[in-house]
Amino acid sequence: MARRGVMSVKLNQDQEYFTCATEDGLRIFHMDPLVQTFYVDASKIGSIRCAEMRFRSNIVALISGGNRPLYDDRTVILWDMLKEKAIIKVVVKEPVLDVKMATDRLVVILRSRVILLSFPSGETLSEITTRDNPNAVCALSHISRKLVFPSKKSRGSIQIEDLDKDDAATQSKPPLILQAHANDIICLAINSTGDCIATASTQGTNIHLYNSVTKELKKLRRGVDKANIYCLNFSKDTSYLSCSSDKGTVHVWSLKDLDMNPVSTLKPLVGLPNEIKSYASFTVTAECACLCSFGPGDAIYAVCLDGSFHKYKLGRDGSQTDTGRNCFRVSYDVYPNLGELYD
Repeated sequence: MARRGVMSVKLNQDQEYFTCATEDGLRIFHMDPLVQTFYVDASKIGSIRCAEMRFRSNIVALISGGNRPLYDDRTVILWDMLKEKAIIKVVVKEPVLDVKMATDRLVVILRSRVILLSFPSGETLSEITTRDNPNAVCALSHISRKLVFPSKKSRGSIQIEDLDKDDAATQSKPPLILQAHANDIICLAINSTGDCIATASTQGTNIHLYNSVTKELKKLRRGVDKANIYCLNFSKDTSYLSCSSDKGTVHVWSLKDLDMNPVSTLKPLVGLPNEIKSYASFTVTAECACLCSFGPGDAIYAVCLDGSFHKYKLGRDGSQTDTGRNCFRVSYDVYPNLGELYD
């Protein structure tokens, strides 16, 4: 549920900035130190449901929504924040659920399709049919140029496509399809090098970690109760993986040193690997969507739709506090209030 008028938050590609789409327009924040860097009032762009930065540039992809939309929900607007105007409009035949950007690509995510377009021309390069995808589950690695989304092949499977896919080309790489879960995929992430993919199903008890090259599987135990997974995210160097859910707990697993993570006491089925528990965790508002990101010096951030911003520092001493395990709180802010200071 959106609170304080915040409809969604999204990281840019290097995880150093985040967009804040609101009923009152668009705000962009630098993560650390937390400071608002751009603000566009709704009088110019209307209320915004979703916004994606193009790295650290002045270009942002926007999808209208909320109570005062300026554009149709089938339209993606590429907005130049310096010129304060739309430079490209992409119109499709059905509502756009989400949008992602790479250096030279725009990815438009629909209910059962993914459309790849070139940037800045806006030319359609490829249209890929997906499984019914109401939550716009999709992840992009701009370095490895890979795109991951639920496959139409079967429930719980994922498809890995080349970002350079072009339907007009005479030859193209075939997609890689992996069976990730028995239930539908609710959330996924891909690391920067494109060889590690994390997935969660609608059950939400386990996170599956796949090596897309060796197809090795690791099972990460989030909990025993069903949960709605909001976010999965790798650190830049793939040393850590974070997970947030409606339970109000952010979990962190060490991927570089697996021995730091305790092994679950639950016995796996025959032939399946042991389940790995998170080595660190901290609490945020329950039943409130939360975006997680990693920063320098073992910092981890949580940006929540209720307007709260949490910064923690990961530790290794086994400490337990009221707010976290193997981590301690560095700061807490309410970022919409912070942004209002600069309006």
